[in-house]
Amino acid sequence: MLASLFRLIDPPPVLPPSVGEVMSARIAIEPEPSRMTEPASRGRIVFHPRYEQFLRKCGIDSALAALELPGEIVCGHPDRHVCRVVLQCGTARKVMYLKREHQVPIRAKLRNQRDGFGWVSRSEREAAMLKTLEETGLPGPQWLAYGNDGTGRAFLLVDELAGAANVRAVLCDNGLSQTDRRVLTRHAAHAIATLHRAGFSTPELAAKHLFINPSAQSVTLVDWQSATANAEIPDATRARQLAGLHTSLAAELLGTRDRLRFVGAYLRTLRQGGVTTPSFKLFVRQILAFTGKLSQRSSIRDQQQAVRKSPEQRLVWLAGETVCAIPEVAAVWPTPADGAPFYSSQSPEVEQIYAEEWVTFSDGRRALLTRFRTFDPLGRTVGSLREKPWRSPAAKAARILFHLARHDVAAPKLLAFGQKLTDTWGADSFLLQAPLDRPVPVAVRVAELVHDSSGRSALLQECGALLRRIHNAGLRLIAGETGRSVFQISHNDTTGVGLESPLAVEFSKRITSRARRADLRMLLHCELASLSRTDRLRVVLGYLGQSSTDRTTLRQFSTGVV
Repeated sequence: MLASLFRLIDPPPVLPPSVGEVMSARIAIEPEPSRMTEPASRGRIVFHPRYEQFLRKCGIDSALAALELPGEIVCGHPDRHVCRVVLQCGTARKVMYLKREHQVPIRAKLRNQRDGFGWVSRSEREAAMLKTLEETGLPGPQWLAYGNDGTGRAFLLVDELAGAANVRAVLCDNGLSQTDRRVLTRHAAHAIATLHRAGFSTPELAAKHLFINPSAQSVTLVDWQSATANAEIPDATRARQLAGLHTSLAAELLGTRDRLRFVGAYLRTLRQGGVTTPSFKLFVRQILAFTGKLSQRSSIRDQQQAVRKSPEQRLVWLAGETVCAIPEVAAVWPTPADGAPFYSSQSPEVEQIYAEEWVTFSDGRRALLTRFRTFDPLGRTVGSLREKPWRSPAAKAARILFHLARHDVAAPKLLAFGQKLTDTWGADSFLLQAPLDRPVPVAVRVAELVHDSSGRSALLQECGALLRRIHNAGLRLIAGETGRSVFQISHNDTTGVGLESPLAVEFSKRITSRARRADLRMLLHCELASLSRTDRLRVVLGYLGQSSTDRTTLRQFSTGVV
């Protein structure tokens, strides 16, 4: 099955009206007097008593109706995602978020059973935690409904956090004074300590899950699907969870003094509630002991990136799961959505790899379409055994484009992608992207700057810096996959090097120094083969950045590479 695929990003902030609102349901139905629970054969839905009437009036009277709500996908994983939904019935309008599980793995049910929640999905476990928070009067997302459709899919519907924003966006506000920062830091420490003091523990304590309403000075944690409510939380568990928050928050957003003030306020709140705590210095050491290992996680590295300069790319489902498009493209998508040229009964020109062509939409937008035909019995079988959705080449490339955008790596913009299973082992898929503006291979531009030493040096250092950003994003170069230049630059531009195609890189769980040198060597001896030794050294200096002042590091990366 197809999902949004990506560890995109953050939980949803409050957004202005969008294409998702235009596509949202506006259905007026007379409310029914009683709560409804569907027969087990058709699924099950449980409403929050306070919101049942509104949801029924909007046509959400079954699990299937909830799962099929239209909207924009804002973040997710291969087997589940979060969708922003806007419902309006008469003058009543509500923004909510639909957490949709496309399949509920047995291992997730086993984990929930082990933790005392029963044989349930992530959605039902999170709903149980939100109910407990509500009953104890502690802040948390407001749940509206949850359930399953009886065929392996589950959902949780939660209300928006009106006026709240992710802690990174709040701290990035230039209008926030130092006093305001200290107040918000103290409130955040008090809120987390209060949850821990009450026995609520969550391994998902991270910057992307911490939302703050500056005007109300309220703090709310989201994503409770892995949380527990224990009578007592060990000091090591508290330290590890605070280390997750500390590591996931970029250093430039909050200084060391403010972080120490946070720990001090956290410990004071615990002590005021009668909880015995270690000393301040010991607790700080415990937190720092966890940061080294946590900083290696890709999800943590993603959150350490600066707040995005451009809006996060979002997706809208069309034709079921066979097409996912960004909102502005979804608005002009042709019908039928899963027809030609995106899907065709004919084989691609290069059947084993891919075929490319240009398409033009009704608004004049031109985009590069890449179609794949895949026969992957091993991958499909392994995915089925591991209870993980199989990813087509197009889905993998789309995930890479999202990841590159998050790490500010210049690359083609993702417009749409999709996949359709054709038989037991085969699948068709496509990728639609907006390439760089009139790209020129970097090697060609370097040759043109033969008489401009400063421009040539800046361009070569930018090539090295781009490779470093690719590695920091957890990606490596693939040798000879596209048959074209990997690094390109827009026409009439002297810097601003970008990646030519997502097919030129692949994810790597761990990128060692040896792997980094190997990619540098590939770049210098394949992509930029005609460079002099001095020019190659400039690329290495660009890759190392500030680390180039360390002679040991410079010697390590230049030996055997330059």
